[in-house]
Amino acid sequence: MVLELCEDNAGLLRSVTIMFLNYDNDGTYKDNELIALMSEYVKNVIVANNIQEAKEKAEGRDIDILITDFNLADNESVEFPIYIRRNNPSCSVIIYTSKNDPDHLLEAINLKVDKYLIKPCSFKDIIKVVINLAEYAFTLKSLYSSINEVSSTHLDAAAYETVSQSIDDLRAVIAKMASQHCMESLPIIHTLKGIIERLKHLLKSSY
Repeated sequence: MVLELCEDNAGLLRSVTIMFLNYDNDGTYKDNELIALMSEYVKNVIVANNIQEAKEKAEGRDIDILITDFNLADNESVEFPIYIRRNNPSCSVIIYTSKNDPDHLLEAINLKVDKYLIKPCSFKDIIKVVINLAEYAFTLKSLYSSINEVSSTHLDAAAYETVSQSIDDLRAVIAKMASQHCMESLPIIHTLKGIIERLKHLLKSSY
């Protein structure tokens, strides 16, 4: 399968690291084929077949997107997205599952996952989701970097104005996302609002 991507999207995918936790392959969809196709477009696809292997492979790595499922009867699988985000706060989480039931969906909402995909799902649709979440991941990385810079630097007037304008611009983006009433944007909005508040606090103490 060949997808025609614009240069910006193709470049974005070449900068992404995805972890695919494939411990619950129920045969509904050809996951190995999906992984092979994704590897043609994405910079780095890390595949793990169980949670312990995923933890080992994630150690010291910068994970941009996690694609996984979970079993409500298995607390470790439910908590794994939280584990990944603890060390990769900008990581987006895609639940990729054949479970189309209210309890499973509610738990995904509680985990603040970024996208819930029901198998079977076309590769084209998955790549579209990956591109969108990659953009958010890199935005969050930039913001976390800004937080570190602000917290360790006494800003002059020009730098203060630049950071203030960036915060205002980010507020405008959040307002636009919220106005679209898109459920999958809610976890991202929540994260961005938290970052803004921390940036505002650091900004006041750095000037």
